Amino acid sequence: MKQLNNRGISIIEIIVTFSLVMVIVGGLMSIIMHYRLTAQSSLKQMELQSYKETLTKVIQDDILDLGIAEINYAGNCNASANQNRFSSCANLVFKDGTEKILAVSNMFPDDRNSLENKYIYYDNERYTLKDSLPPKIPSGRHAIDFQTVFINTDNFVSSESVSMPDGSETKIYSIDISIEHIDYNEDYGIHIVTSTADFLSTNALVTAFSYTGGSQVFTAPSDGTYKIELWGASGGDIGPYKGGQGSYTSGYISLRKNQQLHVYVGGQGTNTDVGGFNGGDSLIAGQSAYGASGGGATDVRIVGGSWNDFNSLKSRIMVAAGGGGANYRNVSSDSDGVLYGSGNGGSGGGLVGYEGKSESYTTNAGTGYVSHNSHGIGSGATQTIGGTYRTFNSSNTVLNSTITGGFGTMKATPNQSGGGGGWYTGSHSAHGGAGGGSSYISGHIGCRAINQSSTASALSHKPTSEYADFIFSNTTMIDGQGYQWTTATTPTSKMPMPYNGVTTIEEGNVGNGYAQITYLGL
Repeated sequence: MKQLNNRGISIIEIIVTFSLVMVIVGGLMSIIMHYRLTAQSSLKQMELQSYKETLTKVIQDDILDLGIAEINYAGNCNASANQNRFSSCANLVFKDGTEKILAVSNMFPDDRNSLENKYIYYDNERYTLKDSLPPKIPSGRHAIDFQTVFINTDNFVSSESVSMPDGSETKIYSIDISIEHIDYNEDYGIHIVTSTADFLSTNALVTAFSYTGGSQVFTAPSDGTYKIELWGASGGDIGPYKGGQGSYTSGYISLRKNQQLHVYVGGQGTNTDVGGFNGGDSLIAGQSAYGASGGGATDVRIVGGSWNDFNSLKSRIMVAAGGGGANYRNVSSDSDGVLYGSGNGGSGGGLVGYEGKSESYTTNAGTGYVSHNSHGIGSGATQTIGGTYRTFNSSNTVLNSTITGGFGTMKATPNQSGGGGGWYTGSHSAHGGAGGGSSYISGHIGCRAINQSSTASALSHKPTSEYADFIFSNTTMIDGQGYQWTTATTPTSKMPMPYNGVTTIEEGNVGNGYAQITYLGL
């Protein structure tokens, strides 16, 4: 018989009701905490954004009012009182002789516990960002995860000399201070571009283009000078072997307001049959067990359309080459012995792409060919011809040589590792790494333009571009091995990384391609 209380409700019903109420209350509390944490996260984002905008405006106002004469690391930054205070420090020298320090507190990225010691110092003012931790740290996270840190980089202040159309020289300075928080992908850094010329360009407009697998359109917001930078994609990796790295190209060009440019960002080669977007070579179906596809080029064109449309390809005014795919001709049976022909892909080139590598082609026992007596290498492309597929015997003597790369696309059937995209594409390969593509800049010394009367079956070249209104100045061409090109290679201090929150430098681009167009207002 049920025991009833004085209102006729059993003890069991009271317990069940109480339990249900507690479950509901617990769920509501969980929802409330979730929205509370979300709200606090949004507030932190707003605080970071406000912090960035406040400091950027203070610095920009001085640049606009006073004009930059020079930015250096000497002056007050070298004063004994300042030498140990800052991790990065620069002196902004204005045209009226005024000098102001811009610096970042002496912190390191792995020291996130100093909550009160994160500040940017400018003109005798400390702009401090104090982190506030969530009231409850979520499971699996730690307090240090929620603390903001300034990233100290070599590109705190960078500069380059620019030759203007009237023959004069000016300097373009870039100020970059990155601000990182583990929960946010946005770039909250301070990025200011300014010039020693009378015309000033602060808070330069940077339009970034990441890989999408299709064409993208840039529309010039104003008359003026623009800096275009491109990074080609790397070839695919397989086993211990690496695809060739992508190239870098840049230059200054004058555009009219509303001028449209078509941007094609290269896709990274992969350990599949499919080549990287925009010219990366594919593989014979089923050959991804032995090799990787080529990386696509990144380019800018006057005429849009499908990436491989010939009329669109011949309207390219800048191209950063992609790298060739690697090869890993692994053991598939006892008769194969050991690896044969494996090797890295050739990197994207400057005027000429790099060739792939091929290992273990000797006849020494245990390292050479057993049932197979040939290996192959894909060469890099040049300014006027695609890469060549060369086969060799076990003594490394050439057996055959065939041009397989073409103008922006491959001209031959795919093989075991894919060539890199480019102005001309690198060659595919079998039993060896594929070649990298070649790069191109309209107006760059050594580049060979396409006559616009050319057809897909009858190509002809000329030293200068037929697009007279789209010729670059102050050009830079760096291949995937870190060498700068004019008509030959010279060592360089590596290529810059894209603007997308990272300001360090790299030898060659790894991964998908990238493009960015900066309005300098010059």
